[in-house]
Amino acid sequence: PIRNDRLVIVVLLIAIPFHFHCAFLFQFSNSHYQHMEEDPPKPIEKMEEKHRERRFYKAADTPPLPLVLLFGFQQVMVCVSALLTIPFILSSELCPGRDLIQLRVDLISSTFVSSGISTIIQTLLGTRLALLQGTAFAYIPSIQVFMKIPEYQCHSNSTDFVEEIVYHNKLSIIQGCLILSSLIPIVIGMTGLVGVLTKFIGPMTVSPLMLLLVISSVDLCVERIAKHWVAVVQAITLFATIMYLAEVRVPVPGIKEGRFHWYRVPLFGQYPYLIAILTSWAFCLFLTVTGLADPGSEARLDKEASMNVLRNAPWFKAPHPGQFGIPKLHVGLLMGFILSALTSVFESVGDYHAAARVSQERSPPSHAVNRGILAEGLGSFISGWLGPGVGMTTHTENIGVIGVTRVASRWTMVCAGVLLIALGLFTKIGAILSTIPDPLVGGVLASSMAMVSGVAIANLQQVDLTLTRNMAILGFSLMVGMIIPGYFKDHPVHTGVNEIDQLLHVLLTLPMFIGALTACILDNTVGGATRTQRGLPERGVMHDGDHHDDVYSYPKPIQKIIDRLACSRFIPFLPKEKKGSRSRVRMEDAPVTNISIEH
Repeated sequence: PIRNDRLVIVVLLIAIPFHFHCAFLFQFSNSHYQHMEEDPPKPIEKMEEKHRERRFYKAADTPPLPLVLLFGFQQVMVCVSALLTIPFILSSELCPGRDLIQLRVDLISSTFVSSGISTIIQTLLGTRLALLQGTAFAYIPSIQVFMKIPEYQCHSNSTDFVEEIVYHNKLSIIQGCLILSSLIPIVIGMTGLVGVLTKFIGPMTVSPLMLLLVISSVDLCVERIAKHWVAVVQAITLFATIMYLAEVRVPVPGIKEGRFHWYRVPLFGQYPYLIAILTSWAFCLFLTVTGLADPGSEARLDKEASMNVLRNAPWFKAPHPGQFGIPKLHVGLLMGFILSALTSVFESVGDYHAAARVSQERSPPSHAVNRGILAEGLGSFISGWLGPGVGMTTHTENIGVIGVTRVASRWTMVCAGVLLIALGLFTKIGAILSTIPDPLVGGVLASSMAMVSGVAIANLQQVDLTLTRNMAILGFSLMVGMIIPGYFKDHPVHTGVNEIDQLLHVLLTLPMFIGALTACILDNTVGGATRTQRGLPERGVMHDGDHHDDVYSYPKPIQKIIDRLACSRFIPFLPKEKKGSRSRVRMEDAPVTNISIEH
């Protein structure tokens, strides 16, 4: 049996999110669903979807403060499950023994703070669209390969004592490689190389890379899910909410014109991951309270290590550079991280254009794209110093929320960034979130990878798959991306120089690197297809911009200063359009893909 104080803590853990959610829906229905019909004889009023739409808040608009707070909170709730995945995976890969939960708490706090800071930078200084920045899963395969190097392999379990310096040394290496690799998007953004790279790298390269990312994550998903069958409960809940309940509108009470009314809200469609986690988390609580889960079971919430961390964790702790030691370097891991950084760059270009469409803005001009990539590089640089262990990228699921809520105001995302920073600074919250059982994290990861594979396949619709050339390149790239890493895992390279051996081991056993390199070389050297048939835009095609381009520019006082600088027109990431002008944007700066690997 668990102690009463622990039970109270866990019950509050489940109840508080629902309390906030109900408060959010109450205010939301009062101030934002004004387009719904009023029909006194009917207990439930329906939404007029075709002819009476509620107001759309664009990027430059400033909604009322209550709406800013509530929609910012919703954006945080949507991204929480994705942000938690990386700290759980990384803490296990570092093999800290009995310090697993404490390390997990520290990584959760660092992740939230890094995500919040990066979101504010991207929204105010980057593209200036409402884009939430979060952890990039593309870095995990490189970390997994690095951890299989003999001197960094894990030889302990969660009950063994491991000296802090051992796992801090591994984490400091990851931090150092991330700091250096973050210079790649920074340089790309500052120099405007995005347009040059997209001339040669398109769906024929990116889709195999994404599919190999999914394939390489299968073992990790199985490892987590196999720990307890409660992951099946989560999978069923998530599948049901996404596939069957997404369009179901749940009756929610609200106030309109001083009268009590009921409204229908697509609750399941807006929060599928959050609902699945809370439901399965509550089920784990039930198994713990009733004793149906054996002592030591992965489904129990009252593990001694978790309770100790929950009791001893300080209420407030600020992540800071150097908390895990001085950043170090490993050449092999650095090369893997550079590939991951490039992957995030191409992913983000597509996300910017998707966000612009959802926000009812014109496609972002080249200077906004360059500035967005630069902002993500700065976010990854900050992440490297604070300790999440992976770079930052745009979360596409939060772009989807904009389409549902019709609130694209950048101030909403700034509010979300501030809330994320607050969550990271209050360490008790990270300690509570660290009690989520590992099998549930595996379920979220598996569901996310399923979406990634679907997006990777859908991305090929731009490619002419009736050509034997294209089919051969795709198939050959996938096969080579699996065969070569599989061979070198069993037959490591021995050159006699340890540093070179480790570099080659990381690169040759990384499916993403081998498959993407093969696809890129073949796609750019094998003839028989036009750029359109390869999924690339034709060179030299131009399109006109909108008259109102100021959404991507800075506030007028700052913009006037920039316009007065004679050198500003030579700096690729500075806004050049003025309000009322027409701009011409090269189609080569348009996205080569619209993908996201952080779901």
